[in-house]
Amino acid sequence: MPSAVPALSDLPGLPDLSARLEAEEWMDDFSINDARLTRALRDLRRINRGLGGYAATDAVLDPLFRRHSRLRIADVGCGGGDHLAHLVRRGAHWGCTVELIGVDANPRTVGHARAHLEAQLRPPLRDRVRVQIGDALSLDWADASVDIVHAALVLHHFHGPAAGALLAEMNRVARLGIVVNDLHRHILAYVGIWALSRALGLARMVQHDAPLSVRRGFLRKDLRALARRAGLPPPSIRWHWAFRWTLSTLPQRRSVCATA
Repeated sequence: MPSAVPALSDLPGLPDLSARLEAEEWMDDFSINDARLTRALRDLRRINRGLGGYAATDAVLDPLFRRHSRLRIADVGCGGGDHLAHLVRRGAHWGCTVELIGVDANPRTVGHARAHLEAQLRPPLRDRVRVQIGDALSLDWADASVDIVHAALVLHHFHGPAAGALLAEMNRVARLGIVVNDLHRHILAYVGIWALSRALGLARMVQHDAPLSVRRGFLRKDLRALARRAGLPPPSIRWHWAFRWTLSTLPQRRSVCATA
Protein backbone atom coordinates (compact mmCIF):
# COMPACT_ATOMS: atom_id res chain seq x y z
CA MET A 1 0.00 0.00 0.00
CA PRO A 2 1.19 3.57 -0.66
CA SER A 3 2.48 5.55 2.27
CA ALA A 4 0.28 8.59 1.65
CA VAL A 5 -2.90 9.60 -0.11
CA PRO A 6 -2.02 11.59 -3.25
CA ALA A 7 -2.58 15.32 -3.02
CA LEU A 8 -4.85 16.84 -5.65
CA SER A 9 -2.20 19.56 -6.01
CA ASP A 10 -0.14 16.86 -7.76
CA LEU A 11 -2.84 16.42 -10.38
CA PRO A 12 -1.80 17.79 -13.78
CA GLY A 13 -3.89 20.64 -15.16
CA LEU A 14 -7.48 19.60 -15.71
CA PRO A 15 -8.05 18.50 -19.31
CA ASP A 16 -10.57 19.77 -21.82
CA LEU A 17 -13.22 17.05 -21.97
CA SER A 18 -15.43 18.67 -24.60
CA ALA A 19 -14.27 16.10 -27.18
CA ARG A 20 -12.86 12.60 -27.03
CA LEU A 21 -9.08 12.36 -26.83
CA GLU A 22 -7.46 10.33 -29.59
CA ALA A 23 -4.38 8.87 -27.92
CA GLU A 24 -3.02 5.43 -27.19
CA GLU A 25 -2.86 3.84 -23.77
CA TRP A 26 -0.05 1.60 -22.59
CA MET A 27 -2.56 -1.27 -22.80
CA ASP A 28 -2.71 -0.69 -26.58
CA ASP A 29 1.00 -1.56 -26.85
CA PHE A 30 1.10 -5.34 -27.34
CA SER A 31 4.88 -5.36 -26.79
CA ILE A 32 4.19 -4.82 -23.07
CA ASN A 33 3.72 -8.44 -22.04
CA ASP A 34 5.61 -8.74 -18.76
CA ALA A 35 4.63 -8.22 -15.12
CA ARG A 36 3.31 -4.75 -15.95
CA LEU A 37 0.49 -6.32 -17.96
CA THR A 38 -0.18 -9.01 -15.35
CA ARG A 39 -0.58 -6.42 -12.57
CA ALA A 40 -2.74 -4.18 -14.74
CA LEU A 41 -5.16 -7.00 -15.61
CA ARG A 42 -5.39 -7.92 -11.93
CA ASP A 43 -6.22 -4.34 -10.98
CA LEU A 44 -8.75 -3.94 -13.78
CA ARG A 45 -10.65 -6.83 -12.19
CA ARG A 46 -10.64 -4.89 -8.92
CA ILE A 47 -11.98 -1.80 -10.68
CA ASN A 48 -14.75 -3.75 -12.43
CA ARG A 49 -15.79 -5.32 -9.14
CA GLY A 50 -15.58 -2.19 -6.99
CA LEU A 51 -16.61 0.59 -9.36
CA GLY A 52 -19.68 -0.84 -11.00
CA GLY A 53 -18.23 -2.47 -14.09
CA TYR A 54 -19.99 -5.79 -13.55
CA ALA A 55 -23.11 -4.13 -12.16
CA ALA A 56 -23.62 -2.06 -15.32
CA THR A 57 -23.61 -5.15 -17.52
CA ASP A 58 -25.78 -7.05 -15.03
CA ALA A 59 -28.44 -4.34 -15.16
CA VAL A 60 -28.86 -5.01 -18.88
CA LEU A 61 -28.40 -8.78 -19.04
CA ASP A 62 -30.13 -9.97 -15.86
CA PRO A 63 -33.65 -9.66 -17.37
CA LEU A 64 -32.59 -11.91 -20.25
CA PHE A 65 -30.92 -14.40 -17.93
CA ARG A 66 -34.16 -14.63 -15.96
CA ARG A 67 -36.31 -15.47 -18.96
CA HIS A 68 -33.94 -17.53 -21.13
CA SER A 69 -32.85 -21.06 -20.34
CA ARG A 70 -29.78 -20.90 -22.63
CA LEU A 71 -27.80 -18.10 -24.27
CA ARG A 72 -24.67 -17.88 -26.38
CA ILE A 73 -22.67 -14.72 -25.68
CA ALA A 74 -19.49 -13.37 -27.27
CA ASP A 75 -17.30 -11.05 -25.19
CA VAL A 76 -15.27 -8.92 -27.60
CA GLY A 77 -12.02 -7.53 -26.25
CA CYS A 78 -12.30 -9.88 -23.30
CA GLY A 79 -8.98 -8.83 -21.75
CA GLY A 80 -8.06 -10.84 -18.69
CA GLY A 81 -11.30 -12.84 -18.75
CA ASP A 82 -12.98 -11.34 -15.70
CA HIS A 83 -16.27 -10.58 -17.46
CA LEU A 84 -16.28 -14.11 -18.89
CA ALA A 85 -16.04 -15.62 -15.41
CA HIS A 86 -18.61 -13.21 -14.05
CA LEU A 87 -21.16 -13.75 -16.82
CA VAL A 88 -21.08 -17.55 -16.75
CA ARG A 89 -21.67 -17.41 -13.00
CA ARG A 90 -24.35 -14.75 -13.33
CA GLY A 91 -26.24 -16.83 -15.85
CA ALA A 92 -26.07 -19.87 -13.56
CA HIS A 93 -27.37 -17.74 -10.69
CA TRP A 94 -30.53 -17.02 -12.69
CA GLY A 95 -30.87 -20.56 -14.03
CA CYS A 96 -29.56 -19.77 -17.53
CA THR A 97 -26.89 -21.91 -19.16
CA VAL A 98 -24.56 -19.38 -20.74
CA GLU A 99 -22.05 -20.44 -23.38
CA LEU A 100 -19.34 -17.79 -23.72
CA ILE A 101 -16.71 -17.05 -26.35
CA GLY A 102 -14.05 -14.49 -25.47
CA VAL A 103 -12.08 -12.74 -28.21
CA ASP A 104 -9.01 -10.55 -27.81
CA ALA A 105 -6.39 -9.39 -30.29
CA ASN A 106 -3.48 -9.65 -27.84
CA PRO A 107 -2.16 -13.24 -27.64
CA ARG A 108 -0.56 -12.64 -24.23
CA THR A 109 -3.81 -11.28 -22.83
CA VAL A 110 -5.67 -14.33 -24.15
CA GLY A 111 -3.20 -16.48 -22.21
CA HIS A 112 -3.93 -14.50 -19.04
CA ALA A 113 -7.67 -14.92 -19.62
CA ARG A 114 -7.38 -18.67 -19.97
CA ALA A 115 -5.28 -18.90 -16.80
CA HIS A 116 -7.80 -16.76 -14.90
CA LEU A 117 -10.69 -18.96 -16.00
CA GLU A 118 -8.83 -22.13 -15.00
CA ALA A 119 -8.21 -20.65 -11.55
CA GLN A 120 -11.71 -19.25 -11.03
CA LEU A 121 -14.08 -21.78 -12.59
CA ARG A 122 -14.68 -25.46 -12.08
CA PRO A 123 -16.73 -27.82 -14.26
CA PRO A 124 -19.33 -27.46 -15.57
CA LEU A 125 -18.90 -23.67 -15.68
CA ARG A 126 -15.34 -23.80 -17.06
CA ASP A 127 -16.50 -26.06 -19.88
CA ARG A 128 -18.93 -23.37 -21.05
CA VAL A 129 -16.23 -20.74 -21.73
CA ARG A 130 -13.56 -20.57 -24.41
CA VAL A 131 -11.17 -17.81 -25.42
CA GLN A 132 -9.58 -17.17 -28.79
CA ILE A 133 -7.33 -14.66 -30.52
CA GLY A 134 -9.28 -12.52 -32.96
CA ASP A 135 -9.87 -9.13 -34.55
CA ALA A 136 -12.90 -7.29 -33.17
CA LEU A 137 -13.35 -5.54 -36.52
CA SER A 138 -13.49 -8.83 -38.42
CA LEU A 139 -15.09 -11.49 -36.26
CA ASP A 140 -14.75 -15.03 -37.54
CA TRP A 141 -18.45 -15.87 -37.19
CA ALA A 142 -21.47 -15.95 -39.47
CA ASP A 143 -24.27 -13.38 -39.28
CA ALA A 144 -26.52 -13.81 -36.21
CA SER A 145 -24.41 -16.75 -35.02
CA VAL A 146 -24.41 -15.74 -31.34
CA ASP A 147 -27.29 -14.42 -29.26
CA ILE A 148 -25.55 -11.41 -27.66
CA VAL A 149 -22.25 -9.63 -28.28
CA HIS A 150 -20.83 -7.81 -25.25
CA ALA A 151 -17.90 -5.40 -25.06
CA ALA A 152 -16.71 -3.82 -21.81
CA LEU A 153 -14.17 -0.97 -21.84
CA VAL A 154 -13.41 -1.72 -25.48
CA LEU A 155 -15.20 0.91 -27.56
CA HIS A 156 -13.14 3.79 -26.16
CA HIS A 157 -10.05 2.21 -27.76
CA PHE A 158 -11.53 2.93 -31.21
CA HIS A 159 -11.82 6.31 -32.93
CA GLY A 160 -13.23 7.69 -36.15
CA PRO A 161 -14.68 5.19 -38.63
CA ALA A 162 -13.23 2.27 -36.64
CA ALA A 163 -15.58 2.95 -33.70
CA GLY A 164 -18.65 2.69 -35.89
CA ALA A 165 -17.19 -0.35 -37.67
CA LEU A 166 -16.78 -2.11 -34.32
CA LEU A 167 -20.44 -1.59 -33.43
CA ALA A 168 -21.57 -2.68 -36.88
CA GLU A 169 -19.49 -5.85 -36.71
CA MET A 170 -20.82 -6.69 -33.25
CA ASN A 171 -24.35 -6.13 -34.53
CA ARG A 172 -23.73 -8.34 -37.58
CA VAL A 173 -23.01 -11.47 -35.56
CA ALA A 174 -25.61 -10.84 -32.81
CA ARG A 175 -29.03 -12.48 -33.11
CA LEU A 176 -30.70 -10.63 -30.24
CA GLY A 177 -28.51 -7.55 -29.89
CA ILE A 178 -25.35 -6.01 -28.47
CA VAL A 179 -24.30 -4.59 -25.10
CA VAL A 180 -21.53 -1.99 -24.83
CA ASN A 181 -20.26 -1.10 -21.36
CA ASP A 182 -17.94 1.92 -21.35
CA LEU A 183 -16.91 5.11 -19.63
CA HIS A 184 -18.61 8.45 -19.13
CA ARG A 185 -16.26 11.30 -20.05
CA HIS A 186 -16.66 13.52 -17.00
CA ILE A 187 -14.30 15.63 -14.91
CA LEU A 188 -15.31 13.89 -11.67
CA ALA A 189 -14.56 10.51 -13.23
CA TYR A 190 -11.17 11.78 -14.38
CA VAL A 191 -10.14 13.26 -11.02
CA GLY A 192 -11.63 10.34 -9.09
CA ILE A 193 -9.79 7.57 -10.93
CA TRP A 194 -6.55 9.58 -10.96
CA ALA A 195 -6.66 9.89 -7.17
CA LEU A 196 -8.05 6.42 -6.42
CA SER A 197 -5.55 4.55 -8.59
CA ARG A 198 -2.73 6.25 -6.72
CA ALA A 199 -4.27 5.99 -3.26
CA LEU A 200 -4.76 2.23 -3.72
CA GLY A 201 -1.32 1.74 -5.22
CA LEU A 202 -2.70 0.22 -8.41
CA ALA A 203 -0.40 -0.85 -11.21
CA ARG A 204 1.55 1.91 -12.96
CA MET A 205 -0.19 0.98 -16.22
CA VAL A 206 -3.57 1.51 -14.57
CA GLN A 207 -2.46 4.82 -13.03
CA HIS A 208 -1.46 5.98 -16.50
CA ASP A 209 -4.26 4.45 -18.57
CA ALA A 210 -7.33 4.89 -16.37
CA PRO A 211 -7.48 8.72 -16.47
CA LEU A 212 -6.62 8.58 -20.16
CA SER A 213 -9.47 6.11 -20.69
CA VAL A 214 -11.90 8.61 -19.19
CA ARG A 215 -10.68 11.23 -21.66
CA ARG A 216 -11.33 8.71 -24.45
CA GLY A 217 -14.78 7.98 -23.05
CA PHE A 218 -18.21 9.17 -24.13
CA LEU A 219 -21.07 11.54 -23.63
CA ARG A 220 -24.57 10.29 -24.34
CA LYS A 221 -24.64 12.25 -27.60
CA ASP A 222 -21.40 10.55 -28.71
CA LEU A 223 -22.94 7.11 -28.27
CA ARG A 224 -26.12 8.11 -30.09
CA ALA A 225 -24.09 9.42 -33.02
CA LEU A 226 -21.95 6.28 -33.16
CA ALA A 227 -25.03 4.06 -33.11
CA ARG A 228 -26.53 5.98 -36.03
CA ARG A 229 -23.32 5.79 -38.05
CA ALA A 230 -23.09 2.06 -37.39
CA GLY A 231 -26.66 1.52 -38.62
CA LEU A 232 -27.82 0.05 -35.30
CA PRO A 233 -31.46 -0.24 -34.31
CA PRO A 234 -32.41 2.57 -31.90
CA PRO A 235 -30.41 1.71 -28.77
CA SER A 236 -31.14 2.01 -25.08
CA ILE A 237 -28.41 4.16 -23.50
CA ARG A 238 -28.29 4.10 -19.69
CA TRP A 239 -26.00 5.71 -17.11
CA HIS A 240 -24.71 3.61 -14.20
CA TRP A 241 -22.63 4.26 -11.11
CA ALA A 242 -19.70 4.95 -11.22
CA PHE A 243 -19.58 6.91 -14.48
CA ARG A 244 -20.45 4.02 -16.77
CA TRP A 245 -22.67 3.88 -19.83
CA THR A 246 -24.38 0.90 -21.34
CA LEU A 247 -25.54 0.99 -24.93
CA SER A 248 -27.86 -1.91 -25.74
CA THR A 249 -29.91 -3.01 -28.73
CA LEU A 250 -31.38 -5.97 -26.85
CA PRO A 251 -35.16 -6.35 -26.94
CA GLN A 252 -36.89 -4.77 -23.99
CA ARG A 253 -40.18 -6.71 -24.12
CA ARG A 254 -40.84 -10.00 -22.37
CA SER A 255 -42.25 -11.53 -25.55
CA VAL A 256 -38.84 -12.61 -26.85
CA CYS A 257 -38.56 -16.38 -27.10
CA ALA A 258 -35.68 -18.11 -25.36
CA THR A 259 -32.93 -19.67 -27.38
CA ALA A 260 -33.56 -23.35 -28.02
